[in-house]
Amino acid sequence: MARALLIIVVLGWPVLVAGESFEQDSLRNDYIESYSHYFFLGPLIKKNDLDFDLVSTGNTKKTYTFKANHSVSAGFNVNLFDVNLGIVFGLPIDVESEELYGKSDVQDLQLIAIGKQWFADVYFQRYNGFYVQYPDLLVPKGQPFPQRSDLITRNSGMSFTYIFNHEEFSLRAPYLFSERQKVSKGSFLVSYVLSSFTMEADSALIPSTSWVDWGAGASVNQLRFTSLGFAPGYSHTFVAKDFFLNLTLALGPAHYWVRYKELVSQARNDIRIDFYSLARIGIGYNGERFFSGLSFTTQSRNVTYEQTTFQNAIGTVRLVAGFRFREEGYMKKKAKDFIPMP
Repeated sequence: MARALLIIVVLGWPVLVAGESFEQDSLRNDYIESYSHYFFLGPLIKKNDLDFDLVSTGNTKKTYTFKANHSVSAGFNVNLFDVNLGIVFGLPIDVESEELYGKSDVQDLQLIAIGKQWFADVYFQRYNGFYVQYPDLLVPKGQPFPQRSDLITRNSGMSFTYIFNHEEFSLRAPYLFSERQKVSKGSFLVSYVLSSFTMEADSALIPSTSWVDWGAGASVNQLRFTSLGFAPGYSHTFVAKDFFLNLTLALGPAHYWVRYKELVSQARNDIRIDFYSLARIGIGYNGERFFSGLSFTTQSRNVTYEQTTFQNAIGTVRLVAGFRFREEGYMKKKAKDFIPMP
């Protein structure tokens, strides 16, 4: 059964690191405007997806796609004491959608921190219940899709990204709105990622009638892989007055430790080298008092075992808006001021 889950997203945290000062120097002021002396509040709408495909390496037209059915989450976004906090609640899905695609039980937690020089995040996702699509599937209008209520996936990990041109370019501006990019600028990036994904079901994900044509790995009902990746990339923000468009892409190799089990055999272990990618798009308006933005983030990875390729895409769509208010009195304090000093 689907259930709403409170999701807390910490998007900006004033962490002190060596070499990073909270006082902007004159060079950075020429390209970036800080709103650290404002607090803001506004609505937040968010949708996460954790879908995956199984593809036969012998014939890439043979695919099974597994999708979760859940609604968007809605709540509010607030920036106070230099900390950005978003709280959203899952909304109920409509009856017709539930009848066609079933229900997914979703748990999702993500913590993100963005500094002048770096970007870091930690996440955990658990999805229970998927519906299935494949090329030869013909579903009459109004009839339900094949559903796998027994299928459970867990995805967790952490990543760290270093921003080289941090004196002229800001990632806070298009995604946190705690800063504003004054002129179009970009920066090379380098990302490191450590993640773990597990999938388990009561029976094989691919129907037994397709095992022979599919090849080895068709009867797998349990899969786990841990990955360590390195991905160089580039991010650029285009600015036209107070409007902006940010494009970010990172791509690189990843080392995968794979463990999988078929219904009629013992678990097997393997090691693979494959690719990992991260893409972000942010577009919106960032004025002095009012801001709004739409962003899309996706992480993708491919892992091959036997004659099967697992393709996974984790997507997040985020719509946010808000008003800024100048901080007065007690509200001028920063989060670091509440940390006891020896």
